[in-house]
Parts: sequence; structure tokens; C-alpha cells
Amino acid sequence: MEFTTEIEEAEVTISFDYQPEEPVVMYYPDGSGNPGYPASVDNISVYWKELDITELLKLLGHDVEKLCWNHLDD
Repeated sequence: MEFTTEIEEAEVTISFDYQPEEPVVMYYPDGSGNPGYPASVDNISVYWKELDITELLKLLGHDVEKLCWNHLDD
């Protein structure tokens, strides 16, 4: 997924992989099951004018993962 937002008055593009929640399945007909998994956001990258600034934003204390979750909630 990808979206554009503003951080520190700069327009940036954030891209990430999203995996939706997998529910718990106690037993399938064959006797197997699935423990389930929570939703996840991975492989987050932040670009400003084609420059990867992901690590810089983390060092400055920005919660980039939270921005991804907020985007998904919208």
C-alpha cells in the first residue's frame, strides 16, 4: 500500500505491506487448525523527493508505523 502525507511540513510518500488479521480456527474437517494471527504492517519505507528518509524519521522520534495504522483506519 502507499499513501502521501505531510510530516514536518514536507510532503512524503509512505509505502508498506499490510496483512489483515487471520482468525483462529480450532479445527478444520481434517483435524488441523490455525492459531490465528493479528493484523500487521511491515516493510515500511518513507520517501521525500525520491530520497529514503525512513531511518531519519525514526531517529527523530516519528512513529511511522502508527501513521500507517491511522491511514488504514481512515
